[in-house]
Amino acid sequence: MPAWPTKVPRLPILALLLAALLVPMGPEPALAIETSAARALVVEEATGSVLLDRGADQPFPPGNFTKLLTAAVVFDAIERGDIADDTILQVSEHAWRTGGAPARVTTMFAAVRSKVPVADLLRGLTIHYANDAAIVLAEGLSGTEAAFAERMNRLAAEIGMNASRFANPTGFPAPDAETTLRDMERLVRWMRAEHPGRMALYAQPDFTWNRITQRNKTEPLRTVPSVAGLSLAFDEKAGFAAVIVAGSDDRWLFVGLGGLPDEAARAREIAALVGGVAQDYRTVELFRPADRVGEVEVFGGARTHVPVTTTVPARVTLPLAENAALAARIVYDGPVVAPVGRDQPLAHLEIRSGDHLVRRFPLVAAEDVPAGSLRSRAEDGLLELISGWW
Repeated sequence: MPAWPTKVPRLPILALLLAALLVPMGPEPALAIETSAARALVVEEATGSVLLDRGADQPFPPGNFTKLLTAAVVFDAIERGDIADDTILQVSEHAWRTGGAPARVTTMFAAVRSKVPVADLLRGLTIHYANDAAIVLAEGLSGTEAAFAERMNRLAAEIGMNASRFANPTGFPAPDAETTLRDMERLVRWMRAEHPGRMALYAQPDFTWNRITQRNKTEPLRTVPSVAGLSLAFDEKAGFAAVIVAGSDDRWLFVGLGGLPDEAARAREIAALVGGVAQDYRTVELFRPADRVGEVEVFGGARTHVPVTTTVPARVTLPLAENAALAARIVYDGPVVAPVGRDQPLAHLEIRSGDHLVRRFPLVAAEDVPAGSLRSRAEDGLLELISGWW
């Protein structure tokens, strides 16, 4: 598989088609790569470019993906000082019977009433998808699974996972539990930003506990180059699913899939998407901060237009074959009424590859535009009355 490119060439501004238009904010990003999955979301992390979006807002039972949030809560609790890696927690009979060997579910085989350090429970949770580890951690932090679920939902709300609801730390079926791939992407992005040192847990090849060694249950770690782990899931109604990250250095890809018919189909889709992006996409810089991107029309101002600029580098990840079709447009609600202050948010820059919306960037005023004279404002008002706003 080709190495992922990391150079960020700057695309000449003259290659862009810019149009200042009053239009709705646009549809969700359309497909740029193909998949047979019923639900899919592929995002290039560094630029935030959405490379594929199919049903990313459709709710489904979270299953094993729940354990990603369980881990996030524990990571956060350690950071806050509520618990430590070397804190010893005891395996309750409930945790053992519900999530351990007697339950015949994914488990780290922790013995009933045994005492396990938090660090090892986290290894069991992230490497084995261990349900006993999830319950022991929940009980250790909050006393009960129900109380821990409340803590999970509070953190989910803080992250912005507004379409998700969790009922327990394991992902065992519950009627009111649901999530979306877009919320999973928000969670993974938050985990990688807030707890980067913990992400290596998901890439560990195996873990031994109670003299039982188990391989990491995220199979693509062994079959797809550049995959760095996270979670696979299955639900009888929602099908086979995956939430993974892949890449190296400063180039990372989030891949979320769902609704696949079997494990083989899931494995094929992960390999195809990760390999396709590595081979056929590159990152380009369209505008630097303070570059003047275009102009926005102003109502009642000393001037009729104000230049707008980005505040961050406008970088996008695009299919190589579609670069010739790259286009951009400035989108805003109007009229923009004077006075306008420098750095005032005014619009968005939409970047498209062919018909696909790839990325939006906020635009701000590059300079001040004071209110115009009484006469100029009257003329603008008359023009708007006759023809709408421009």
